[in-house]
Amino acid sequence: MRIVPGVLIVLLASGCGHEVEPVRPLAARVTEIMAVNTADAYIDALALSRDGSRVAIGQRNGSIRVWTPASGTQPATFGVPRQAVLDLAFAPSGELLATLGVFRDGTLRLWRPGAGAGPWAQTATLPVGDRCTGLRFDGLGRRLGVMCARAVQIVDVTVPVATVRVTSSHRDELTAFDLATNGTRLITAGHEGDVIVWDAASAVPLQTFSVGGSRRPGRLPGTPAPVVWAVVVALSADGGRAAAVTTEGTVYAWDVATGKELLIDTHPEAGGPPSGSLRFAEGSRLLAPTGNRRGMRLFDLARRTSRVAAAGARAFAAVAITDDAREFAVVTSAVESGKIVYDLEIWKMEPS
Repeated sequence: MRIVPGVLIVLLASGCGHEVEPVRPLAARVTEIMAVNTADAYIDALALSRDGSRVAIGQRNGSIRVWTPASGTQPATFGVPRQAVLDLAFAPSGELLATLGVFRDGTLRLWRPGAGAGPWAQTATLPVGDRCTGLRFDGLGRRLGVMCARAVQIVDVTVPVATVRVTSSHRDELTAFDLATNGTRLITAGHEGDVIVWDAASAVPLQTFSVGGSRRPGRLPGTPAPVVWAVVVALSADGGRAAAVTTEGTVYAWDVATGKELLIDTHPEAGGPPSGSLRFAEGSRLLAPTGNRRGMRLFDLARRTSRVAAAGARAFAAVAITDDAREFAVVTSAVESGKIVYDLEIWKMEPS
């Protein structure tokens, strides 16, 4: 493991899509861990604890690895063989890790750390059905959202048992979701291009937005419009604002109460964002991916401007952002000697 303290990245200030003179760094890369995957396994899931002290990856071979970078110890490695890890999430305390694995049927597993850097112990399991792919804790760490193809289940992890089921009204299968930090609202995206905000307790839809229409600039006249849907979505802590990034890399933000569009940012060459790469920050700000997937941007929704928060040499394959958007972890990949090797980085936002 290699720790890189105090590395600051040169950043650019921009109005949404227009670069101007450098101002000052927004983020520092504080940790870099090389070659984190085991047995040449693919990495599909990434999680970062709220205080940034722990970071975890989930692999397709069922292996889970958890680092505590400040300790300088080797990672704790555990899991269930052949139970491909589709997603994982830390509770706010960092002392509980939820994982979603699949072999034949989907299973939610809860883990707690053992002594030192030893394997984490599995404390509970809950069958959640097949085609479940996403996890998200609320701010207290008692409720956990589980996204499946046609519904989102809210699980009370103290039992554990599913207490609420939000059955999807999307025409197609779900592609992304988020649970507000205060637990009152839920947001879902469907393959048809709709984005719906729900009351998490009553399972009643509150507002529907659409990202299905192509907003990519520069498309040739007469060419068919591509099918567009949201890859990542986010709610502000109180559920009052919603955001999404589409397969075209277009960034949207809305006011949930009024339905007003607060932001739309498009780029002719942007692509689909990495998983986990969207979160509201303090004030009217939004942390979102850059169009080329090689960094993160911080949008000021009130001013409709953005600045690059982090820029890397390689595209981000997956991102995990803390609830307050003050830290984020990223996974990058490269082919070395015919094998895919993943590296892990942790970034910290500079005080504003």
